[in-house]
Amino acid sequence: MQTTGFTVLKCCVTTILHGTRKPHETLLSAYELEFYTEDCEGGTITDGVFRPARKQYYSLYRPGQRQKLVAPYRCYVLNLVTHDPDLCDYLDHLPASGLIWDIDAVVALLREIIQLEDRNTPQSKLWLDSCVIRILSLIGQNRQVDQPMHVGAIRHRETLMMVDRYIREHLGEDLSLDRLGTLSNLEPTYLQKLYASAYGQSPAQRTLALRISAARIALIEEDAPLSEIAARLGFSSQAHFSSAFKKVVGIAPTHFRARRLGKGGP
Repeated sequence: MQTTGFTVLKCCVTTILHGTRKPHETLLSAYELEFYTEDCEGGTITDGVFRPARKQYYSLYRPGQRQKLVAPYRCYVLNLVTHDPDLCDYLDHLPASGLIWDIDAVVALLREIIQLEDRNTPQSKLWLDSCVIRILSLIGQNRQVDQPMHVGAIRHRETLMMVDRYIREHLGEDLSLDRLGTLSNLEPTYLQKLYASAYGQSPAQRTLALRISAARIALIEEDAPLSEIAARLGFSSQAHFSSAFKKVVGIAPTHFRARRLGKGGP
């Protein structure tokens, strides 16, 4: 199914049990993302290196790599083909493996894609597109495997997940550090330290990233005025929204919308 900037070749659950005939080595022709909801003894052998399947992690494989699956092994698989230079650059600079704290959010989006994959209405294509964009955004905002984590972040894991979920679900509201500290019952500066250790960015940085990600989707899917999108996503004004969007994305939201709709623009 063709979507904006990429094609979803496959989205499914792959399971290989003990006793299953060993699969042949495959030369990948597309980007492949795998998401693990359980620990497995197996994994993949990619370019001669074994990668175990670990619960709450993802793995990213790139075109040209050679891959063989090792039983027992189970994961969600998302295969993407893209020639969009911006998306290729984004995927090529993501860590090959990383921790996803809110794996349930990713799995919910993957299930949406599985349900939509065989539908060809314009509405389903737009929804599929937005699901993929959200998954890629969630991956890009998570910490790398080799980053040390503060011991307090591990102890307060559930609280930090609650804070992150609150941020994602209340983008239009007050998400100041003081407000999040009150919600989490953690001292604001301590919360910021733990959150940054877990997610690789401060609550303010993550809030901005999520707001810009939501803005991208709104600009693709809706005809709403910029002022309405800005207010809905918690920006103080349309000017503030446009300035923040351009700083992060590199172009103004009006030009982003025109480009994605094929209406030109710089």
